[in-house]
Amino acid sequence: MKKSFILVLAFISAVASTVTFSAVAQERDVGPNCTQWNSYRVLFKKGDGKIAEDSANALKAFIKDAGKDCGYRLYATASKEGGYDKADGIAGRRLDATSDFLKVQGVKPEMVLALSHWVDDSATNTNTARSAIVYTLPKQGISCRQYERRAAVQVHLFFDSQSSVISSRIKNDLEKFAASIKDSRCNVELTALAAKEFKGANAAKTNKALARQRAKAIVDILTAAGIDGDRLIDTNVEYVGDSKPNVARNRLAIASLM
Repeated sequence: MKKSFILVLAFISAVASTVTFSAVAQERDVGPNCTQWNSYRVLFKKGDGKIAEDSANALKAFIKDAGKDCGYRLYATASKEGGYDKADGIAGRRLDATSDFLKVQGVKPEMVLALSHWVDDSATNTNTARSAIVYTLPKQGISCRQYERRAAVQVHLFFDSQSSVISSRIKNDLEKFAASIKDSRCNVELTALAAKEFKGANAAKTNKALARQRAKAIVDILTAAGIDGDRLIDTNVEYVGDSKPNVARNRLAIASLM
């Protein structure tokens, strides 16, 4: 009888644990729209930083289907809406308005990453050029420096001219960095520069591609070390060579704890 009682008690405990685990798992609000790089374009009227009503309703539905615990990444643009400074300010307001809208809908602030805004001078004067774009990333992390008050950590990578090869010593530094945050929710910010390392008619295009290759080389090492790609955010990948010399500081890439 005693043995039977113990078995029954163990069964009840196991069922209770399963129920508790299921309840915890269900607390995370992630919907079917929370897939990698799913997107919604938020439209604005010309010269306005306020979300149009019909676009707001559609965005509300998009958020509902993606969930309040999904990761969101935001960008915003302006077309030729007045002078450059005025248009840039409008694009910034669009980015802020979209970020604020998500938070009002109940999305946790740490899951909203409003990255950048810009003026697209080459775009036709259409609604698409006057918009914000919202991407979903299910495994996007958080800014641990902001929300967990972690200390700054960076890995600096200086590349040889015309190269995106990372040395074994720096690769080891990146792997140690990855190991230190692998089990956390921390995002990693990536920047990469290229100087005027390749010359010729397509120098700007070729060197910009080199900067992207340097950023990708870092991504490849960090993802191989177990950091999900949704947590890697490239914020500044650019060619700087027309105005700056081809020296080490202009061939620099940095991986930083965000």
